Amino acid sequence: MTVEDLLAQMRVGDVIQTIAVVIALAAAVIALIVSWRDRVNARAIAAKDRENALAIATEDRRTALEQAKLMFDLESLLRLLENLNRGGSTDQAEARRMGSEAMTLIGLLGRDLLPTQWARVVERDDDGLREYLDDEEFPQYKKDAIETQLAVNVTTKRIGKLLARD
Repeated sequence: MTVEDLLAQMRVGDVIQTIAVVIALAAAVIALIVSWRDRVNARAIAAKDRENALAIATEDRRTALEQAKLMFDLESLLRLLENLNRGGSTDQAEARRMGSEAMTLIGLLGRDLLPTQWARVVERDDDGLREYLDDEEFPQYKKDAIETQLAVNVTTKRIGKLLARD
């Protein structure tokens, strides 16, 4: 029996059913291909979204850190301004406390924000401050303050590096 004989014996309804089955098989294969391409595209989009989300989160953290530093600098500047506007004190202990506070705030804020005051009060970079740490006649409480100032400088530089990242 040949295909022509088979076709001759088939009724119109059989032909229609056979064509419908072939079309259904083709549609199923096409649906599988479309589904596979859709998953590939969805993965690519998700990967891009993840990259974008990481970039946005990194920028948000950098902006938050920058704003926190600005607020800290402003608070420290206001505290220093209040201290300097007092104009000193006749009480020796209070005058020393105010001078110590002013020196601490100037050292904390650094030469970038207060170049003139920093040059007059702190006068030394980190290497110059370290020299005091080796001086046996220098009082220990001042060495402790200098060591703390050096730690503040390291921390400030680390924050600056974080803010400078792109």
